[in-house]
Amino acid sequence: MENILERHESETLLLTKQVFTVLLNRVIAHFKESHKIGGKYKDSQLYGFGNYDTEQANLKNDLELVLRGYVNGKYLYNKLRESSSGKPVIKISREYRSLFFNYLGYRDVIEFIESDLFTQKQRDKQFDLLNKRGSLIDHYYVCYYFGEDNKMNKGQVIIYNDWKTVEMIYVYVDDNGAKGVYTFYGTISQSEDFAHFDTKYFVGNKKSEGAKFIFFIGKSSPNERHYLTGTYSGFDKYDRAIAGKMILKKYDTKVEIEEEVNDKSFDPIICQELNKIRLVVESNIRKNPLRFSKKSPYAQVLTNSAGDYVFDFSVGGKIYSINLKIEKHHYNIVSLDDSVIIEDDRILAINKGQILNLDFSVSGMFHLQKTSIYINAIDFINQQKGVEGKFNGVDINNNIISGIVYISKINTIKSRH
Repeated sequence: MENILERHESETLLLTKQVFTVLLNRVIAHFKESHKIGGKYKDSQLYGFGNYDTEQANLKNDLELVLRGYVNGKYLYNKLRESSSGKPVIKISREYRSLFFNYLGYRDVIEFIESDLFTQKQRDKQFDLLNKRGSLIDHYYVCYYFGEDNKMNKGQVIIYNDWKTVEMIYVYVDDNGAKGVYTFYGTISQSEDFAHFDTKYFVGNKKSEGAKFIFFIGKSSPNERHYLTGTYSGFDKYDRAIAGKMILKKYDTKVEIEEEVNDKSFDPIICQELNKIRLVVESNIRKNPLRFSKKSPYAQVLTNSAGDYVFDFSVGGKIYSINLKIEKHHYNIVSLDDSVIIEDDRILAINKGQILNLDFSVSGMFHLQKTSIYINAIDFINQQKGVEGKFNGVDINNNIISGIVYISKINTIKSRH
């Protein structure tokens, strides 16, 4: 046991929540017995911080007599708040590592743990934490994601116990400058090439389900990765179910991640990767599917747009043609020409279903490389001889162009898939 203490003499002391709770209760009980205090005692007066009466009994004064030096009266109170929020491991640093035990008459944490205040299982858990501490290093990350109010956000991520547990801290500032802090604690499991975070959060003493995260770590140790990319699913501050993409960036110290989170600027590369990548499910239940969202009443427009088409783009007096399929149900835009691949495709019914918008990029030998098309939806669905629409886009020479596109249905076409 002596070796444990010698090894940790200059380190932060880690206490299980159970051991810390017993320690705190014993400290308060000893204080009240010593000063013959009955009933409740105001927190600020008990711990000795804020607008407290220095002439009345307080823990700060008692602890300073033991330490023979200055004691931060709010230190123990802050640790109480950490424990109450559900934090599984409480860190005690600097002179406080032995102070609270000395106040109770114990030489050190070992003597306290070996007392009859704990079961053998509780002792083993605490000793296991002390023994592991020498070889374990905390890992610090900042997480980036596109979050509430359509803004980029940051959060602190701290990995403990050789990638076994995680703490995640998110701070939101409202229009009045008031901060709301959300802290999640969780476990980490690794399966094949992925790390899974399963978190919980606490409101008072009640534990509730938090968010879930999955990050790709590959075959090597996750500690070797300076960036991790993954997904999250959970709920936001407006109590809506959400999911999205998240990037973790590694830092060396806790101070560094705190500074980065407080900095309101963002790396443009990370912004580009995450911007708008967020799924939000509104917290309501609809009996009629037409009320799922504002676009629900116009779903039939998309369904009726499915089919095989020839798109003739008129550019500078020339016609450039491409054969495309709009897939039924999936609404993918797929090339029917072997030499061309359609990417980043999207089809929308806009303006209350009156206009059909087709947007896609072209990879391959075609004059247009990116285009957005607008067509009258009714004319497109009911077309007999073809329909005319407007387009704008970028050609193969990186010129911004616009013009007329003629779209006609292919009645007979040999499948090339």
